[in-house]
Amino acid sequence: MTRLAAVKAFLQSISFRELTLSIDLLASTYIGYFYLQRVFYATPEQLASATWLSELLLQVIIYSIAIMVISYIVLAVVSDNELAQPLDVREKQINLVGYKYTAYILQAGICIAIFQYQAEAQSFGPSIEYNIPFLPLHIMVSAFLLAEIANYSAQLYKGRTGDIYE
Repeated sequence: MTRLAAVKAFLQSISFRELTLSIDLLASTYIGYFYLQRVFYATPEQLASATWLSELLLQVIIYSIAIMVISYIVLAVVSDNELAQPLDVREKQINLVGYKYTAYILQAGICIAIFQYQAEAQSFGPSIEYNIPFLPLHIMVSAFLLAEIANYSAQLYKGRTGDIYE
C-alpha cells in the first residue's frame, strides 16, 4: 500500500469531528513549539525586554488566529456542511470532558504563576536564582498552551475509546 493510499484510508476511517480535533491539536502543538522555541533560544537581553516579549505574544496570537482560520476554511471546503451541524449528545459530553482537563491545567498554571510572582516579590524562587524575567507570564502562557493541547488530546482519546464517564 502506498503512502497516499494509507493516508486516504486513514482519513476515511476517522470521523469529521476527529479530523477537526486533530487539526486543532496539530495547530496548538505547533504554536506551543513556536513559543517555547523562541523563549528557550532567546538571549538574556531579549528575555528582559518587555518589547520583545510583547512582540512574541503578538506573534503567537496572530499565528493562532491565522492557523485556526485557515484550518476552518479548509475544513469548510472539504466537508459536506458538517461544520454547520450541531453536536450530538455524545460529542457534547466529550467536549465537556476535554474542558474539564483544560480547567484543571489552567487553574494549576494560574496558582503556580501567582505563587511565583509572590516568591519573586520576596526575592525567592527560580526567577531570582536563574534570572528569568517575566516568569509568571511565561508560566501562564505555557499553561494556556498546554491546556489547549490537553483539551484536544482528551477529546480525541475519549472519542476513540468511548470512556466518557470515567
